[in-house]
Amino acid sequence: MSQADLVFVCELRDIPAGEARAFEVEGYALAFFNTGEEVLAIDNACPHMGAPLAEGEMTDSSVCCHEHGWVIDLLTGEVLEREWAQVAVYPVEVLGDKVFVQLG
Repeated sequence: MSQADLVFVCELRDIPAGEARAFEVEGYALAFFNTGEEVLAIDNACPHMGAPLAEGEMTDSSVCCHEHGWVIDLLTGEVLEREWAQVAVYPVEVLGDKVFVQLG
């Protein structure tokens, strides 16, 4: 991924390990998850009814939507047990103490 394609999101300390945060980046509503090993980004809307995924419970590399329990794989965007549903995933790069995302 070229650094020219990266958009600054926040400082790494703004997304504590084991937690998620929502950010609007150039018109995209995104949820960023810090697993403690990496930062992952997906659309911040559950494909079921649009609930904010950053408010869900993160386990390893998945998030459980807090409204209806849909489980989304943070690496692929696939909704477990619902092959037809998916959210977009976005490449994230942590450079030093700064978090960047690649959009589109």
